[in-house]
Amino acid sequence: MGTSNPSAEERAWALRQEALDICDRFGWTPRCIGHGEHKIGVPEIYEELRFLQEVLAVYVSQALIDCCQRHQLWTPLFEDVEARIWLFLGERHRAETRWQKLLNHSQKNIRDIAQDALAEITRQTDANERLATEVSQALDRGQRGEAEILLTQSILRTHSLEQPLLKNVLEETAMNWEFAENYTPDCDLQ
Repeated sequence: MGTSNPSAEERAWALRQEALDICDRFGWTPRCIGHGEHKIGVPEIYEELRFLQEVLAVYVSQALIDCCQRHQLWTPLFEDVEARIWLFLGERHRAETRWQKLLNHSQKNIRDIAQDALAEITRQTDANERLATEVSQALDRGQRGEAEILLTQSILRTHSLEQPLLKNVLEETAMNWEFAENYTPDCDLQ
């Protein structure tokens, strides 16, 4: 007797079990997977990914996306999530390429998500380029306090030092920060 192909429901249950194992391995307590609030399979995984995105848990997110690929249970929304993971990890070009591709998707909501993501990257890039210029100019004028204010305000607006474009500005500023002559620089502190 030949083996039969698993049903969609059996595949969804297998996906759930592996997803729960992944969450356990990463020490993440699932908020959606296995709670019965969302349809088993892709819908509950996607909702979990939304929670994970809020806390920047990109490695758990990527593991769940990979799990869905292995189980051949997929939604184009995962492509957007994956692009956001890449952006967080500093792979901006890769994320932009993915969203550019999604601009041609057959589903309007996917096209809209991609368009919004690309617009946000452009907005952030413009803002951080302006910030980098303003900080550099303040430092060139010897206005260290003004540079500190600009950087602090930007950090407070983004709510995260991990936002890749802001992180680049901060790192560049730190490398160009002048210390007093009698100060022994501590690279970790810098």
